[in-house]
Amino acid sequence: MTDALQILISGIALGCLYAVLGLGFVVVARASGILNLAQGSFVVLGAYLAYALIRQLGMPFWIGVIVSMMLVATFAVVLEALVVHRITDHFAALLATFGVTIAVGPVVTAIWPGDSLNLNDPWGLDVLRVAGIGITARDAVLIPITAVLVLGFFLFFRFTRIGLSLRATVIDDEAARAQGVSTRFLFGISWAIAGALGAFGGVVLATTVGGGVRPGLEVYAFLALPVIILGGLESPMGAVIGGLIIGVVQQVAVFVVPESWGSGFAEVVPYIVMLAILLVRPAGLFGRKQVRRA
Repeated sequence: MTDALQILISGIALGCLYAVLGLGFVVVARASGILNLAQGSFVVLGAYLAYALIRQLGMPFWIGVIVSMMLVATFAVVLEALVVHRITDHFAALLATFGVTIAVGPVVTAIWPGDSLNLNDPWGLDVLRVAGIGITARDAVLIPITAVLVLGFFLFFRFTRIGLSLRATVIDDEAARAQGVSTRFLFGISWAIAGALGAFGGVVLATTVGGGVRPGLEVYAFLALPVIILGGLESPMGAVIGGLIIGVVQQVAVFVVPESWGSGFAEVVPYIVMLAILLVRPAGLFGRKQVRRA
C-alpha cells in the first residue's frame, strides 16, 4: 500500500507539471485556434532568465521567478504581435512558432554556456516524509501551486470580463467582434498567460531535482502534447485531467515495466495512452466534436 501511494503521489506531482505546460498550449489554442509550438522557447527563456536574475543579479528566488515570468510573457506578446499575427495560415503559423523554439535554444545557451547551471532553488534535494511516503520539497510546493493555478483559470474564465470575452470568441469570434470584443487584445492576453506558464514550467524543470538549467529544456514542453490532445486541445480542465492521467500512468510504468523492455519505455507510455483514448474519443476527453457539413 505504501508503494502504491508513493507511485500515486509521484504521478500526481509529475502530472501537475504536465498540466502547467499543457495549460500554456490550451490558452492560446482556445483564443486563436493556433497550436503554439513556441511554448518550448518560453520554457527555455523562463529557466535561463530565472538563472540570470537569481544567481547573477542576486534576486530572491521567488521574486526572480515572478520577474522571469513577466519578461517571458512580454516576449510572448511581442512574438504574437510581430510574427504570428502577420501570418494568416494556421499551418504556416505553427511552423513559425516551431522555428522560434528551435532558434531560441542555441541563443540562450550561447549567452549562458554550461551543461547544467545551478538555479539555487530553496528546496534542493530535500524530501518530506509523511506516513512513510517520501515527497520532494519541490513537488510539495508544485502540487498546491498547480491547484491555485487551476482555480485561478476557472475563476478567470467564469467571472472576469476578459475571460468571458475569450469564451465568447471561442464560440463565435465574428459575433464577439460585433459586440465590441477586441480579439487583438485577447490574443495578446492569451499569449502573455502562455508565456508566464511556460516560464514557470521551465523554472520547475530547472530546479535541483529537475537537473538544473541546461540545454534541451524545450523538449519537455512537447511532452505536454499528449496531455492536451488527450484532454482536448481547447479545454483547460482537459489539460489538468490529462496531465494527471499521463503523470500517474507514466510513474506506474516506471515501477512496473521490466527493465528488459528498455529504460525509455515509460516515455512512450503517454503516447500509447493518448492513442487509446483517441480511438474512442477523437476530440479528446473534454474536446468539442467537430461537425462537418457535406
